[in-house]
Amino acid sequence: MGFLFIFSTSPFKRKEIETFLRLFRKGDSCIFIQNGVFAGKELPESLSFLIKEKSKEGVSFFFLKEDLEARGIQPTWGEVLDYDGFLDLIERAKKVIH
Repeated sequence: MGFLFIFSTSPFKRKEIETFLRLFRKGDSCIFIQNGVFAGKELPESLSFLIKEKSKEGVSFFFLKEDLEARGIQPTWGEVLDYDGFLDLIERAKKVIH
């Protein structure tokens, strides 16, 4: 597995996700936690396009289940992981970037 990128802030408040998305490579993973799970809602077209393109290139996207539930969000894309799945991602990652 490649790098694991962790986003904990809302993509609607901070724009660094677009910068990082351009850096993602095949085998990398991204998980949205805390307020980052708001990315599971409808995103701006430019951000949505980048995520779709990176998915096609082999980047995996995840959401932390407990944070989704706490905020009442049902993501429209990506996979949902519980804490154990999150820990597995961290253990397998070559490097974790938060």
